[in-house]
Amino acid sequence: MENIREIIKSENIGSDAIALRRHLHENPELSEMEFNTMELLCGKLNELNIPYKKNVAGTGIVGLIEGGFPGKTVGIRADMDALPIEEMNTDLPYCSKVKGVMHACGHDAHTAILWGVAAALSKIRHSLHGNVKLIFQPAEETIGGADRMIKEGCLENPHVDCMLGLHVEPDIPAGKIGIKYGKMYAASDMLTLKIYGRSCHGARPNEGVDAILIAAQIINNVQSFVSRNVSPVDSAVCSFGTIKGGNVRNQIADFVELTGIIRTLDPDTRLFARDRIKNICEQTAQMLGGRAELIIEPSYSPLINSDEMVDLVRETAVSLIGSENIVMRKDPSLGVEDFAYFAAARPACFFHLGCGIEGEAHRVCHSSCFNIDESCIPLGIELQCENVLRILNR
Repeated sequence: MENIREIIKSENIGSDAIALRRHLHENPELSEMEFNTMELLCGKLNELNIPYKKNVAGTGIVGLIEGGFPGKTVGIRADMDALPIEEMNTDLPYCSKVKGVMHACGHDAHTAILWGVAAALSKIRHSLHGNVKLIFQPAEETIGGADRMIKEGCLENPHVDCMLGLHVEPDIPAGKIGIKYGKMYAASDMLTLKIYGRSCHGARPNEGVDAILIAAQIINNVQSFVSRNVSPVDSAVCSFGTIKGGNVRNQIADFVELTGIIRTLDPDTRLFARDRIKNICEQTAQMLGGRAELIIEPSYSPLINSDEMVDLVRETAVSLIGSENIVMRKDPSLGVEDFAYFAAARPACFFHLGCGIEGEAHRVCHSSCFNIDESCIPLGIELQCENVLRILNR
């Protein structure tokens, strides 16, 4: 590892990775549109003499550093897509140049860190006992690029034995990391609820069936389900984020459409919540004289870390930054993360890399003011390099 640290320092890999992050931040691309990002990274892999396959799951890249000796294959993933958010950090010299699009979730940093890992490990490839697979993933924020990359074979040829991933985290100061054993992120199921009533004049509501009233009752009943049918020691959230219906103020609406998401941590609770919410929607509408159709689209799986892999990442962090700089996450997040597909397919560890800027706690993920302390990038490169070496040397 001392050799890797010297390579990172002497080759200016940390500063080059920061420069790459700034370029990506200036030129963000939305999910499934990461074409320029893909071509830029392919050029950089060519410079490192790392073979790769591009256009995986559309705009993804899978690179391979082949070691000089047989051994395991470690996969490392970085997501590349930006968000449809207008950046407010206009004082930054590397502010987004694309109107209405910005890297508001740190994927530019993730990509730069993985390039840095590739740059460092490629220098010692002939001494590696095993291989390193570099997975630059598109569409984390939308359609689940991880699932599509896996279905296209990114974990085979050679077979990946374990996976590593990270996410910059603004609520942890730069120089620290956060780790979580077991369940880390929730599963999600997307909901589209269509409510059918019967329109009539607003002065004679008894002649119609009020779809808006039905929607209101369903929303209340669903929240009662969460508070009274899910164990207090378990977790479930059902949130309706949009509601559209009605035509004019003096007419009883005959149609309302809502969209939302169910988030759960336990697989059994996930199935129970789907069935129970569907029944609540249908029966509430029927009781009030209408009809409800609930369309459920299963989305991301829960992200569950492997204890053995978390132990390894923890050991690495203790050696690099000390135990006092490790934040042990006690509770899982009800947010979602499509690294879950990798964690379901292989033993994996996904951890948080502190990027918080002192005095700027408001710059949270998915905020138009999001920003990072860039000192986290060289640290992320060192951590992932040592994680890989620990795995391959065992």
